[in-house]
Amino acid sequence: MKIYKLILALAIFTISCDGGLAPNDTGMENMTGFGGSISFMGEWPSDITQTNIVLFKDPILTEADFNIDNLKYLSTSIPFNSLDYSYNTIDSLLFGNVTSGKYFYLAVIQTKEKSISFDREDWFVVGIYESTDENSEPGEIIVEENKFNFEVNIICDFNNIPPQPPGGE
Repeated sequence: MKIYKLILALAIFTISCDGGLAPNDTGMENMTGFGGSISFMGEWPSDITQTNIVLFKDPILTEADFNIDNLKYLSTSIPFNSLDYSYNTIDSLLFGNVTSGKYFYLAVIQTKEKSISFDREDWFVVGIYESTDENSEPGEIIVEENKFNFEVNIICDFNNIPPQPPGGE
């Protein structure tokens, strides 16, 4: 009889789970990282093959700063023509590891390339996490150990893209 109760409890638990943790789920607040939403405004460029979120530890002041050693997070691809996209550095991870510390450049980037490229010239920035709502300067992100920030949001306005870092179009 106990085995049937266990199987029933597991079945109920499995059915009630929706397959993953959303950025505001209970339990993430004790994890190290951040998440938020990306809002897209305007018309998506038709020749885009990939849209991703990137996080760099150091500012992108020269083309050389756009490198694999400085890259600490690369998200999975954002679906084409999205209006809103929720992400977090734990579940939306394609590459990297966000640990506690300061980060200086979080951006949404796009490419026309068919495969992942780490050449700066292959990517262009369509949105950045800003230091304030009134300028287009990259914002500093401080990640604290065992704390999860749910409010790291980015707006991508295709009619008003931010200044490109060195080495881009």
